[in-house]
Amino acid sequence: MNNFTRQHIEKEIKHAAQVIREGGVILYPTDTIWGIGCDPRNDKAIKKILRIKQRTETKSLIILVCETSSIKNFVHNPLPIAFDLMEQWKKPLTIVFPRAKNIFGLVNNEDTIGIRVTKERFSYNLLKELQHPIVSTSANLSGTPSPVSYKSINPFIKENVDYIVDYKHDNFTDMKASTIIKIHDNGSFEVLRP
Repeated sequence: MNNFTRQHIEKEIKHAAQVIREGGVILYPTDTIWGIGCDPRNDKAIKKILRIKQRTETKSLIILVCETSSIKNFVHNPLPIAFDLMEQWKKPLTIVFPRAKNIFGLVNNEDTIGIRVTKERFSYNLLKELQHPIVSTSANLSGTPSPVSYKSINPFIKENVDYIVDYKHDNFTDMKASTIIKIHDNGSFEVLRP
């Protein structure tokens, strides 16, 4: 596996952030599998992601944040159970919250929002650089398996994003999508994806 210097990673973070600021779409490593991301406030960029994935606008996307405290910016009175689950869960956890606020255009089409807090080095620092969330959706065509490595990402996706982050291309660890849990207004929850 490549040993990336701190300078290289910082350069990649700055470049990826600039592409996002300019309305572009990036292919990047997340805390789970490789993701396709953009500024969640940019409907044009989101439409490009949906075209690349060949996915309909009726399916919601999730956002990635780097601090648990950010959740309150997008959810009215998040229930304490959500924070308990995040603290106890052993693997990356995406939570679908009720009572979303400040919903970004095409990210969601209902009164819920999916949020994951990342601690993975690259995505965490990218979010710090941007100072706002990013869209995080798996780097696969809709209906096909999620890629377990950079090399298994469909060439069509690689050809159509605006920038591919040069980091973790040779990472063959056992990458898996996050668990998804939906929390209901009454404090109960259901596991949508284990």
